[in-house]
Amino acid sequence: MRFLKIFSLLVVVSAVLYLVCFASGGSVYEDVVRLHVIANSDSEADQNIKLSVRDMVIEKYSAELSKYTDRDEALAAAETMLGDIESDVNAYLADKSDYTCTVTIEDSYFPTKTYGEYSLPRGNYTALCIRLGKAEGQNFWCVLFPPLCLGASSADDKELFADCGLTDDEYNLMRTQKPVYKLKFHLLELFAGK
Repeated sequence: MRFLKIFSLLVVVSAVLYLVCFASGGSVYEDVVRLHVIANSDSEADQNIKLSVRDMVIEKYSAELSKYTDRDEALAAAETMLGDIESDVNAYLADKSDYTCTVTIEDSYFPTKTYGEYSLPRGNYTALCIRLGKAEGQNFWCVLFPPLCLGASSADDKELFADCGLTDDEYNLMRTQKPVYKLKFHLLELFAGK
């Protein structure tokens, strides 16, 4: 019975440590707008179209969104551009495929992703989502605001992110890898004979 109480306490402590060490990622989730382009299929042609659409959207709209100082302003601007983006992508697709696209803004789960020296933790982010045709192929994602889709490699990148509303903690979260914690319980190792 005593072992059960100790084990239960260790489980609770582990859960609390997990929440403190891993689940807290700052509010970076609420300060960026991702770009998510989903290909019609995994065929080479559809994957090439996906990348071309990505390049076109980044070239045409990223600079416009980078003018804003916080995510809410950039998101509001992106919402007003949805029709234009969809029209531009559909015009581009007209002579390259037999399908069209839909463009939405939605919350989506993204795995941890590294962009050069930057890394964004996994989690739910707001994204400008472009679905090409059946949207059954591999997808592409990057950060539309602040403009990490362009490589984010300028010498004054910290200033760029500050101008876009990211705090020093969020910037540091993106620039550094979180330490990996390995929890060991000596008491349990003794019981297991290790």
